[in-house]
Amino acid sequence: MVIVILTHGIFGEELLRSAEMIIGRQDKVEVISINSGELMDDVYSKMEDILAKYKDESCLLYTDMFGGSPSNISMAYLAKDSVEVVSGVNLPMLIKAFTMRMDSNNSLSQIAKESAEAAISSIKVAGELLNKK
Repeated sequence: MVIVILTHGIFGEELLRSAEMIIGRQDKVEVISINSGELMDDVYSKMEDILAKYKDESCLLYTDMFGGSPSNISMAYLAKDSVEVVSGVNLPMLIKAFTMRMDSNNSLSQIAKESAEAAISSIKVAGELLNKK
């Protein structure tokens, strides 16, 4: 399985760098950074190149924000059976996906679902946690 991180600016690059600092280098990961003024046709072209490169692999696309350009671009690929899109990418989500894909028994949809759950459960308001008795 290939993981693609598609974000505004270099956010995705830094997320990958941070994840690799924690769990080690990852293969089959591609990052597409959408920079200010970049043509969307160029982004689609990069995505097409990645899908062609990994044509025999399933693809899990992570985007930074649902409804943003990265997410909207990714939605065009949902028609393919081997592609899933998850928005709201964060570090716990990526670490969960990277570790789950090591087990070939985990399906694309299972990794997408559980990594999204990891992201949600990682969000905490520290003051609320500390003030609870």
